[in-house]
Amino acid sequence: MIALISTELTKRGCQVIQSPGDADVDTVKTTVERSRYCTTTLVSEDTDLLILLLHYSRTDNEIIYFHSDAKKQSKEHRVYNITLLKETLGDNVCSELIFVHAYLGCDSTSRIFGIGKKSAFQKLVKNEPVMKSCVSAFILQSKSQEDISDLGKDLMVDLFGGKSNDMLSSLRHIIFTKKVATAKAFVTAEQLPAPTSPATRFHSLRMYFQIMVWMGMADDINPTEWRWKQENNQLIPIMTE
Repeated sequence: MIALISTELTKRGCQVIQSPGDADVDTVKTTVERSRYCTTTLVSEDTDLLILLLHYSRTDNEIIYFHSDAKKQSKEHRVYNITLLKETLGDNVCSELIFVHAYLGCDSTSRIFGIGKKSAFQKLVKNEPVMKSCVSAFILQSKSQEDISDLGKDLMVDLFGGKSNDMLSSLRHIIFTKKVATAKAFVTAEQLPAPTSPATRFHSLRMYFQIMVWMGMADDINPTEWRWKQENNQLIPIMTE
């Protein structure tokens, strides 16, 4: 079906690129390449593409816009000037946003219940040490699984208000005890505090692989070694032990 549609679009003068896997990087790179010659707009509702545009775009190209493709009439169409955003935030922050977006939840990684991306972004722009050390490691190639796992746990502790010497398991117990003691209603399962240590380890490894894919550094990485499994030609996350 995709091949037939591509053929017909090509006949009508449209340039078509068919991606064998995740199309996000190809979509963004094509947009940035187009912006070398003219003002370019990418139409999408996918936040992953917005973050990747901030990473890959060049301020010396023509202006790139990101136009939200609102499906419902009640939703507003929003247009973001990517070139202006990148100039305002700076190259470093735009590259580091990839980490924050993947760690706190994107199309392929889990969202952490009760932790918003705004608070993590504020830690990033304030250069808080735990966040900065994690970002610096996660956007580098050839990091060991142990390093990624340890840093991922350190950041999870930090996001839930723990101290640098706190263990994730003990922090979970402390938060849970306080929550139950002060709760006016039954504490439901999704309100349990912080992911477990094994779940955080698996989450960190999976999102490191996703970052490498986004940055074009995953050619020599086997995703099944980073807590993904392959089923029916798709990568499925292994959530925990």
